[in-house]
Amino acid sequence: MNSLFANLLLLLGILFLTNVPAYFLGLRFEGNEPKRRLWFEPPGFVIPIVWIFLFLLLGYLRYELLQINADRLALMVILLALVCATYAYYTLGLEKLTGISALKFGLGGNILVIVVALWVGRMVSDLSANLSYFVFPIVAWTFFATMIILGQLRMERR
Repeated sequence: MNSLFANLLLLLGILFLTNVPAYFLGLRFEGNEPKRRLWFEPPGFVIPIVWIFLFLLLGYLRYELLQINADRLALMVILLALVCATYAYYTLGLEKLTGISALKFGLGGNILVIVVALWVGRMVSDLSANLSYFVFPIVAWTFFATMIILGQLRMERR
């Protein structure tokens, strides 16, 4: 699986094949009604578009790592992708099981994603600083999403 196309397809496959069953299991992110939306919160349709782009970056990163025989790091990219793609299960799924707000699990999940992304980025940077930059957008987007969750938690308290 050393072609760019195959790696892009693999990462998009992880994203879609992980998230499609979540919908049928009833794990759906409900959109905020307009009056409850934070001023900086993007519309719901933006989020999947961003994640598709981020997974394409991971696919390219994996391709580049395989070109230089960094198989272990390429496997770490898959691990990062799985942590990102299973978000609905450890937020909405745990909310269904425990009754605790998905926002609280989301906060923990975002911290997990950021830590794993920083770890993968750090490991890749030992090999190539330029390649490690492909992980940074995940950290930035997830940090932004964390600010949204913190804002929503604050709105819930009011």
